[in-house]
Amino acid sequence: MNFLMYVASVHGLLTEEFEESTWPSSQFSSVGRSNQKLQEQWKKLWNQSIYKKGLLKRSNQRYLVLDPPDFSMIREEDVKDMLINMWPSFINWWSMPAGGQTAMNYWEAKPDLIAFVQEFENQAGREIKPFNLHVDLVYTGLKEPIEVNNQFIIMPIKTEYLLKKDWWIKRFKEHY
Repeated sequence: MNFLMYVASVHGLLTEEFEESTWPSSQFSSVGRSNQKLQEQWKKLWNQSIYKKGLLKRSNQRYLVLDPPDFSMIREEDVKDMLINMWPSFINWWSMPAGGQTAMNYWEAKPDLIAFVQEFENQAGREIKPFNLHVDLVYTGLKEPIEVNNQFIIMPIKTEYLLKKDWWIKRFKEHY
């Protein structure tokens, strides 16, 4: 999901439902291309990726949603070319000592979900029902979490969601 958000940020394809201040900022001109067409293709790919990944997470499978570096599963040539061209720069950034993967490792360790579960159990006066929850963190581009299904959430790295006990307890009350 981070790669798709990275590509959209660089190419200025994020629509109003996404975060306005994204990184990296738009670096490419869409000269010779229809930005609207690319936006539509990217948005379709984003939605398909969320749907497919949600199905895979629900069944506890770990298959690729995209198939870099050739992206042979993508049929729309414009967005496919964009993905192929952006993959090397994304991987370079992702793999840097202070790059995306390092940031994800840091933020994945930040929320104390065990403490949040214990607080929920104290407030509710009961143990929480057993659950599996996969959380994919997205470095940039999302305004708020996307709850794909009960087992899968895509979350922005924002403290108002990730680190707020009240947000997690509310979610636990709604689902478990």
